[in-house]
Amino acid sequence: MENNMRKKRTVVTLAAVALAALTTLFLAGNGAATAGSQEAAAAPTKFNNEELRQMLVPESEQRKTASSVQPTITIAEAVRTGQFGTGPGIASEPRACLEMTTALGDLSGVEGYMHSGERSQAAAPESLQRYFMTAVFQIPGGASTAIDKVAKVLRTCSAGTIRLDTGSGESLRGSISYAEHEAPALNGARTFASTLTTILPWTDPASTDKTVQTLQECDAQLTLAANGDLLIWSVEPTEQLAVNSVRTVHERALALS
Repeated sequence: MENNMRKKRTVVTLAAVALAALTTLFLAGNGAATAGSQEAAAAPTKFNNEELRQMLVPESEQRKTASSVQPTITIAEAVRTGQFGTGPGIASEPRACLEMTTALGDLSGVEGYMHSGERSQAAAPESLQRYFMTAVFQIPGGASTAIDKVAKVLRTCSAGTIRLDTGSGESLRGSISYAEHEAPALNGARTFASTLTTILPWTDPASTDKTVQTLQECDAQLTLAANGDLLIWSVEPTEQLAVNSVRTVHERALALS
């Protein structure tokens, strides 16, 4: 019997699309943290706006593994356009599971850039979620402190619940959780990483029995690095994509410092 069996399948229903859409919320703080590396190396110098932009992989290069790429925007623009909000009809308990910008404080005056889009199926064939995001923040006073703040808050959501308004008068209710895991070692940087897992009930629209549901699971991989005032944040469908993203940006930052 398929009822209540956990499956991974193509994103074709409201529930599954919603799971993928949830990953757009994870920019400013949805990654449970684990200390990775803290190597003794010179921290990057303070970067100007153009240098911060240059750290991100160009959109033309992103298209090699992405089906869509959004234009690069400043962190201030991301704040103004609601990129860090949970969006209408989405709530979690504890609230910290989705409302993580408070861990980093007011981002409206923070220098930095972000870009996002969707990875191609070929780049992550086993993952339901396609959303990716890479951001660089220049955190006054040190990005390592920001990591500590985010980690403290996220550890309140090792097992939470989530509710999603479907727009039809019904709500999907499921679970949301973060699992810390080993982070990659980067020269001179403190790193941390986690897997965000969201599980919601799903009904096959092709089925004649609408009472039969499966549990649709969606994972998002988060990898972060802090070096001096520079904070690098990546959300990807797979751990390897996230590690590659952070490592590439960090290498570009070192080349600019």
